[in-house]
Amino acid sequence: MKFKLKEDWIHESTFLGKKVIKKMYDNGHTFDPEDGIYKIIDHTGKINEFDETQMKSFDIFEEIREKFDDFEIIIEEIPEDDDILVRNWRIQLDVKTTRKKLKEVQRIIEEHVKPIINT
Repeated sequence: MKFKLKEDWIHESTFLGKKVIKKMYDNGHTFDPEDGIYKIIDHTGKINEFDETQMKSFDIFEEIREKFDDFEIIIEEIPEDDDILVRNWRIQLDVKTTRKKLKEVQRIIEEHVKPIINT
């Protein structure tokens, strides 16, 4: 799983009475794991290592979910004589998505698929 920053990561410090502001990472910067470990360089140049649970605990990070990571299609073989048989069938599509995108899929199915099925 990837994580991205919700805002700029800025480190502020004072050196000899002067305020020093250093931008560590830009808003939207993504962090990819290497063998399940996220390596993040802090303001001192030290490489800090975090696992997925630790990354989720920080409010500054947002999870990036891969599209269609739980997409599954099951195809069953139907004998040829069933091709013209009219009876109740079930079409099931399991996806992981937002409600807004789900409503868009429903609209497309109702607009394009229902006319084919109802003929």
